[in-house]
Amino acid sequence: MSREHDAPPRHVAAVSGTAAVNGTAAQRDALTGLPNRNEILALITAELDGRTPDRQFSVLLVDIDGFREFNDALGPAQGDDLLCMVADRLLASTRPGDTIGRLTGDEFVVIARGCHSIAARALAAGFASIFEPAFELGGRQLTLTASVGVASSTDTDISATQLVHNATAAMHAAKAVGRNEHHVFTDELHHTNRTRLELIERLRGIAMVERELTMVYQPIVELATGTVVGAEALIRWNHPELGLLMPDTFIPLAEDADLIVPLSMWILAEVAHTIADWQTRNIHLQVGVNISPAHFATGTLATDVIDTVDTYGIEPGRLALELSESQTLHDLDAVHYQLRDVQRHGVLIAIDDFGSGFSSLERLATLPVDTLKIDKSLTQHLDSDNLHRRRAMTTLCSALVDVTTTLGKDTVIEGIETPEQLQICTDMGVTFGQGHLLGRPMPVAALEQFITRHSTHSESA
Repeated sequence: MSREHDAPPRHVAAVSGTAAVNGTAAQRDALTGLPNRNEILALITAELDGRTPDRQFSVLLVDIDGFREFNDALGPAQGDDLLCMVADRLLASTRPGDTIGRLTGDEFVVIARGCHSIAARALAAGFASIFEPAFELGGRQLTLTASVGVASSTDTDISATQLVHNATAAMHAAKAVGRNEHHVFTDELHHTNRTRLELIERLRGIAMVERELTMVYQPIVELATGTVVGAEALIRWNHPELGLLMPDTFIPLAEDADLIVPLSMWILAEVAHTIADWQTRNIHLQVGVNISPAHFATGTLATDVIDTVDTYGIEPGRLALELSESQTLHDLDAVHYQLRDVQRHGVLIAIDDFGSGFSSLERLATLPVDTLKIDKSLTQHLDSDNLHRRRAMTTLCSALVDVTTTLGKDTVIEGIETPEQLQICTDMGVTFGQGHLLGRPMPVAALEQFITRHSTHSESA
């Protein structure tokens, strides 16, 4: 994300006299004129070689939050201009004797000399004020924030590359908490990162092959009759050392490591195999599978699902794809086309977790959706002791049920955990329900026994 400039570089960074390095073009970022990665690493190495117990320093990694979205919206040229404006502000705020450079893309590095971790934390917190005035670009007012990671030079055996890596790890930890945050690298974070890497490598290698991953199924019940009409397929990881891992532990790792599509394909195959087996035994349940937006982004989702349906001979109406309402689907046109393709092959579409994020009734009306699943965050307040909240949530859920019914779609309310919640949902005319009161997630064999004990399954879900 850089472009050539006929004019000389716009910026000349202050370089400490104790760590002077020749400012050749090879050591300068072509866009901003700041020290580039090579020069920054050389400067850090010089600082490490000259440090004493009384002369320590810190490295701050500054990453602009959500810059990719700004760059996509503005275009590469204005995206570059915005980076230069950010560089100007960072350079103007840098303490005398410190150095700021551009690591890559929208990542900047500050070498804070004579700065221990406590002082560096305060310095990192101060960067928030740098971004507070909106950036004026092309007639627009752009509000930016940044996440900052801090790593200090206290370890005796550490290289410049490792110190930058530690600051980067701390920056990612800050982003995990939320935007406009800062985090200091610690031994605990190092342990967490090592565990994270080990999980990714095991997931990439033997977790699927050795069948450490397994699927469980939570029943979906027709409230009027108590009949089990379907289930939501949920993945679990039986890790040999860490025990049972829930999906929120490893699904984000799979997405970060570009493993979500192989994992999704494994899940689809496992669920399709189960559905096909049920079909041979006249167990006709509708099974929902959660789909990652990252799979849509590849453009292969429709083909992958259709191939699976054809391979296993899945009957129409037996497989449903569940899109989480709280997740972002950037290209709605591309999503729409892929959903239409799978619908033509008998696959149903559900919006999951509706009400957990920025709910859009327009999306419900325009996307080819068969089912709306109302999130448990709304359900949990239906029997609240707070009368105002209880009335508000009951009214909201009732309105959603009415709208969904009018649009000709089914409604599932998730998170039914008490008899009173169940009664309220039944009274408001909800068709289907899901939650611990109706049945917890369970293996295939347990679900089959559950169906036998509780109801006669529907022949047409």
